[in-house]
Amino acid sequence: MCGYNGYGCQEDLTVLRKLTRENVGTLSGKKLCIFEKSIQYLEELCARFHLEDRIAYLVDLNERSQGRFVFRGRMLQVYGISDLQQIDMFQTNILITSDYHVEAYRRILAVLGEKASHMDIYYFASQETEYEEAYRLHYEKCPLKEILLFRSGPHASSYVKGMDFADNARALFEYALRIGLNRHYELVWFVKNPAEFKSYEAIGNVRFLSFDWSVSANPKERDAYYQVLCLAKYIFFTDAYGFARNCRSDQTRIQLWHGCGFKTRVNFVRCEGRYEYTTVISDLYAEIHADIYGLRKDQVLVTGYAKQDWLFHPCSPDMERLHIPAARKYIFWLPTFRSTGEGMEQLNEYRTSAETGLPVVDTKDRLGQLNTLLRENNVTLIVKLHPFQDRDTVHCENCSNIYLIENEELVAQDIPINRLLGQADALISDYSSAAVDFMLLDRPIAFMLEDVEEYRKSRGFVFENIREWLPGKEIFTFEDVCAFVEELSMGRDTTAGRRRALRDRMHKYCDDKNCQRIFERLGILPDSPIANPPKI
Repeated sequence: MCGYNGYGCQEDLTVLRKLTRENVGTLSGKKLCIFEKSIQYLEELCARFHLEDRIAYLVDLNERSQGRFVFRGRMLQVYGISDLQQIDMFQTNILITSDYHVEAYRRILAVLGEKASHMDIYYFASQETEYEEAYRLHYEKCPLKEILLFRSGPHASSYVKGMDFADNARALFEYALRIGLNRHYELVWFVKNPAEFKSYEAIGNVRFLSFDWSVSANPKERDAYYQVLCLAKYIFFTDAYGFARNCRSDQTRIQLWHGCGFKTRVNFVRCEGRYEYTTVISDLYAEIHADIYGLRKDQVLVTGYAKQDWLFHPCSPDMERLHIPAARKYIFWLPTFRSTGEGMEQLNEYRTSAETGLPVVDTKDRLGQLNTLLRENNVTLIVKLHPFQDRDTVHCENCSNIYLIENEELVAQDIPINRLLGQADALISDYSSAAVDFMLLDRPIAFMLEDVEEYRKSRGFVFENIREWLPGKEIFTFEDVCAFVEELSMGRDTTAGRRRALRDRMHKYCDDKNCQRIFERLGILPDSPIANPPKI
């Protein structure tokens, strides 16, 4: 039989079998080992084939997914891939439940070697995979269309409002409209609810489709979705890329990602065949990302991030729309999330026990003292939560000069965070990539490091000696926070030299032309400038 290998081509598979109603009976009498723990896949598998009682083992590459797992009332153990060696090959069938079933199959063979000859290995095709396989076959000989496809945010099952039209993909899309690129290409977005983007309908050659249409019962919606997915010449995304897993060799996928920061990747999966290119901000990060994402060096484009262009073009009314009163100085605090809301628990680091939910400023008394200091110096502190952050864990109400901004507020006002950060006089961060972006503005930065060792053990950093790579003031105590506020108020910038030296190593470009560079490197920009581009 044939299957997609994830590298834009097909190959004959003689051992990997697709699980169907016709052959499910061959699983009878043996235990079942599920390869890759996906709740969505498991639920769909058991609803269709009722195999829950047959599952004896689960194997997952991600260490965070390993350990005990309760599924439909049964306690199961999730093992690592090396544990496949301990399974009785004669009494077990392996069933792959993954978007990348051929890639998973190859990993299994690499671990088992000759032992695999004693086993039957199957893959389960979800409803979405079934549809995609059919549409890929339907469109395989059709010429590609002049389409730029955009998507942002995590997988559809982890949807967070606003993240489906955000980040580097949105910045690149807005630049495309600004230069009139929609006169050469159709610009298409996959979002959750297309009706939320009706304001773009007046712009020619722009469409918004729902990513939920990939499994729609409505054939017209499915047709619209898969026609674009199968025939788009370029596909841009900022996080989840599984939706583009089986693209043709003449389609180009670009992982724009969302940050070059300090944190390392949670789990290693080689992405060399999952997309053609990714963008980074410097030669330094080109090496880092090639390593932690398993890419060839020629796949990494040093262009700068598209959303960094926003930093140089802040919009003053944004502060008013968020009801933040005028102040002499603004400090933005972007704490990295430690725990998430329901549905994304796999991303959790650990929960803080602080009374306020904030590091260092961890009691209501200290919060009040900080607010007094800010008020006396006419400085406003704006705490912006990460979109994944659980709002109920942070408490800084009833403070005259401390404002909490949630993702929902920015979405409602249609304000990208980097456009807002352009108005910040200083930034407080910890290990967020936002601090690396903010370096471009050459303004004071401070880093909350009270849990640096705990975070190193929980998540880890891309730099071995992390404190040598932090371009700003180190904060370990509440007194350090107050000192930073006072320095800013007095116009002192004590870490400017350190910041500028690191900026020269961590950034190749310090301008607002990253979007232009991305399109130029991909050969997308037209040969001549376009007169009278549309206004957005």
